[in-house]
Amino acid sequence: MKLKMTACSCGALAPLATLKGRNYVKDYKAQIMKLKSGEKGFTLLELLVGIAILAFVVGAASMTVITMMRLSPQSNNWAIALRQVQDAGHWISRDVQMSQGTITVGAWGNPTFLTLTLPQPPPTPAKIIIYQFEDMVGGLKRLMRTDQDTGNQIMIAEYIYYDPVSDPDKSTMANYLSPVLTFTITATSGDKTVNRDYEAMQRVPVPSP
Repeated sequence: MKLKMTACSCGALAPLATLKGRNYVKDYKAQIMKLKSGEKGFTLLELLVGIAILAFVVGAASMTVITMMRLSPQSNNWAIALRQVQDAGHWISRDVQMSQGTITVGAWGNPTFLTLTLPQPPPTPAKIIIYQFEDMVGGLKRLMRTDQDTGNQIMIAEYIYYDPVSDPDKSTMANYLSPVLTFTITATSGDKTVNRDYEAMQRVPVPSP
């Protein structure tokens, strides 16, 4: 490829491509300088407004986090108490529906809360199920379910509030009028108390005398 030659101001010959390249570089530098001269920084007012907005956002986020941290233990206590009430209601209702014969409600001061008889296929004798309380710290109770024949015992619920004499409106208590057992379960966890009323009916006919 042959390069065309032209005369420069000094009288020397220079390639045409070289001259075009120099002009391009000069134009590029001129554009860069023009851009730099046109750039503007933030004003003091804009900086203050930006800082104020940032402070507002951070403050709002902090309040949200603090509120959630305060509510979390309360919500957790309520969920714990509700779970105990639901578990106790489920187990007692199930056993009442399966029971046969008279259901005995324990007297106040006796750790036995309920005594039920569950029929079994012949020739297996009927099964006696006992619900009884165990003391916890703070005056609350654990509700235990015991199979009298096998001696197997499981914990049904804890944090149960039981004081039917001094506080009958809030206490865990039961009342049996054949074939229906009505009972109230109350549980307390932290500063939260949950109580529920239940009604369960025996499905198995009471045997004739």
